Amino acid sequence: MKEEYQITEENFETHYLRFEKRQAGVGLVYCPKKKSYNYNAYCFERELLKELFSVEHEFLEDALQMIHEEFGSWELVPYEKQKSGCSTCVAK
Repeated sequence: MKEEYQITEENFETHYLRFEKRQAGVGLVYCPKKKSYNYNAYCFERELLKELFSVEHEFLEDALQMIHEEFGSWELVPYEKQKSGCSTCVAK
C-alpha cells in the first residue's frame, strides 16, 4: 500500500479513511485515571453516527497498524473544515 493512500503519524489528525457511509481513523482520547492520552482506532457509520469499532492503544504505531489491517483499502480523505456554526443542526 502506498503511503499517500494511508493514515500516517504525520496526517492522522487531518485525514481519515472513508468507504460509502463509513469513516475510520485514529483519534486521541484522555484517560483521567492515568492522566495520559491513548490512541483510539475507530470506525463509525456517518449517517446514523453509530460506532461500529473502537479500540484504544497506548502507542500510535499500534493504532495505525490496526486501522490499516482492518480498513486499509478505503479512500484517504482530509477532514472538512467547518464554518462557524452548525449548518445541519436541528435546533436552528
